[in-house]
Amino acid sequence: MKPFPFEQFITNAIKEDRSNDFIEECLRYAYKLEVKNYPVLFSIQHLAMAMGVKSQFLLALIGEDKRNIFDYLTDNRATIKHYNHFFIKKKRGNYREIMAPHKDLKYIQKWLLFNILSKFPLAESCKGFRSGISIYDNASLHNNAKIILKVDLLKFYDTITEKRVYGVFAKMGYAKNLAYSLAKLCTAKHHEKYWSDFNLNDKEVLSYYLEFKPPILPQGAPSSPTLANIVATNMDKRFEGLSKKLKFSYSRYADDLTFSIKDIGTLPSLDLIRKIINEENFYINEDKITYMHRGSKQYVTGLTVTNGVHTSKKYRKKIARHIYFCRRYGVENHLIKNIDHFPNYNILKFHDWLYGHICFINSVDKEASKRLLNDFNKIIWPL
Repeated sequence: MKPFPFEQFITNAIKEDRSNDFIEECLRYAYKLEVKNYPVLFSIQHLAMAMGVKSQFLLALIGEDKRNIFDYLTDNRATIKHYNHFFIKKKRGNYREIMAPHKDLKYIQKWLLFNILSKFPLAESCKGFRSGISIYDNASLHNNAKIILKVDLLKFYDTITEKRVYGVFAKMGYAKNLAYSLAKLCTAKHHEKYWSDFNLNDKEVLSYYLEFKPPILPQGAPSSPTLANIVATNMDKRFEGLSKKLKFSYSRYADDLTFSIKDIGTLPSLDLIRKIINEENFYINEDKITYMHRGSKQYVTGLTVTNGVHTSKKYRKKIARHIYFCRRYGVENHLIKNIDHFPNYNILKFHDWLYGHICFINSVDKEASKRLLNDFNKIIWPL
C-alpha cells in the first residue's frame, strides 16, 4: 500500500468540519501504524477499499449472526461455507484436519499476509515459513552437535485461538473493532469429528479447547504459518535469551523446537523448557521428546546433521527405487503396483512428485542428486 496521505487527510477532515481532537486522534493512530510499516486502516470498510473487494463480502465473512450459528450436521456456519474441510491420516493413526479457504477468502488472507503480517519482526531463531530461510538453515545450526534435544509443541495451531490472533493485530496498533474483524478473517472452527479424535492425554491437557471449541488457526490458510510465528515470538525470544546464558543453540521450525550444544554449553532442563512453553500458553507433546547424542544418528527437520547436513540415505534410496522401477517396468505399471501410495495419481502428477523430490535433494545434496537426476531423465514417460 502507498504511504498514508497525512496532509490530504487533514485537508479533507477540515472540509468535513471534523473537530481538532478527532483529527489529532486519527493522526496519532495513523502515525503509530505508519512508523511500524503497517498499512493505515481505520475500519472494515477501509480494509475492503484497500483490498479492492466489497465491504458487504467482508461483513458477511465476519458477521456475528453467521459466526454464532454452527450446526455440525448441516454445516451451517460461515467458516464451513468458506473452507473446504478434509482429513489426512497421520503416521500414528489419528487425523489432521486441513481447512483450505475458498479462493475469495484465500485472496483476503494472502493480502493480510503480504501487507501486514510479513512486516512483523520475527525472532532470529524462527526458521519456518520465512522467505529465504529453509529447513537446511534450521538443521545446519545444529550440525555436529554433542547433544540435540528435540521438543514438539502439542496441537500448535489449535492453541492459537481467535482471541490470541486478535491480540496480534491489537498490539500492532489496530483499533479494537478492526483487530477483532481481522482475527475472524484468519481463524476457523474445526469440525466436531476432529475434537473427538484426541487421545486421553491430549484431552486432559487441552480440556479448555475441547470444551469451548474456539475458532483457531486453520491448517491450509496462507496466513496461518506467519500468524503462528508471530504468536510464538515471545517464546522464541525467551529461549534466545536463555541460550546466551547457557551457551546452547536454539531454533524453531513451526511446532518443532530444537536445542543443541557442541563441546561447551549446557542444555536447559526439560522442566525449564516446559515451564517457558506453558507460560507462553503452549504445551509440549510428551510423546515427541527426543535426545540425540554424538555418535548416534542425529536429525533435525528431516535432515541428518551428524557430519554435515544431508538428506537421509533411506530417503534417497526410496526415490532411487521409484526411478529404478519406472525405468525397468514402466511408469504406468509402477503406478498400478503402488496405487495405495499414489491414489488418484496420473502420470503427469507422479512425474512432478518424483521430480520435486529430486529437486529437494539437490537443494541439500547436490552431489547425491546428480545420479538421481541422470537416471530420472532416462525414464520413458508415456504421452
